[in-house]
Amino acid sequence: MSAVISTSVPVIDLAAVKNKQHLAWSAGDYAVVGTTLQIVGESLCEALDLRAGERVLDVAAGNGNATLAAARRWCDVVSTDYVPALLERGRTRANAEGLPVQFEQADAENLPYPDHSFDVVLSTFGVMFTPDQDKAAAEMARACKPGGRIGLANWTPTSFVGEIFKTMGNYVAPAAGVKSPALWGTEARLRELFGARLDSIAIERRNFVFRYHSAAH
Repeated sequence: MSAVISTSVPVIDLAAVKNKQHLAWSAGDYAVVGTTLQIVGESLCEALDLRAGERVLDVAAGNGNATLAAARRWCDVVSTDYVPALLERGRTRANAEGLPVQFEQADAENLPYPDHSFDVVLSTFGVMFTPDQDKAAAEMARACKPGGRIGLANWTPTSFVGEIFKTMGNYVAPAAGVKSPALWGTEARLRELFGARLDSIAIERRNFVFRYHSAAH
């Protein structure tokens, strides 16, 4: 007599996860919170040494912090997000500054651009929230020209925001099989996502100070 024990890996419904995320990002006024992070977009563009005339893609751009920073450096910027309300806030900000930016609704996991379309592809606290991390990383690399640059600003697992993720997980269980967004803030995960696609990876740890009236604020 023989016994056969079979095991199966649960199927992850990434589409359902994405739909729930879309509802969450559309429900709150994340543009207000995002505006407080403007300095991060500026710092990222400086780290990437953006030059006037370069074609730049901002992925999961939100209300456009990195988008505006790149446009202020006279780059040709395409700003994308899958939440129309956030794109509209970014468009309002760009118009107020007289910055010519192309805003387009797009999914970070399925970017509607030909291969090698951009000199620079970047994201600040955006692409890290995609359910299918490998696919999003592959799309960013695909859209970037050979010899181009990919720039990311991600929260780390040990940061204040990383600790918030852990606290939330104690009360609302994350979707089964979906990796933590904070892994994008680790060198090991970035090398898993991009290592074979890039010539080199440079990682720099920086601090962001949250400045508010109070904890309640």
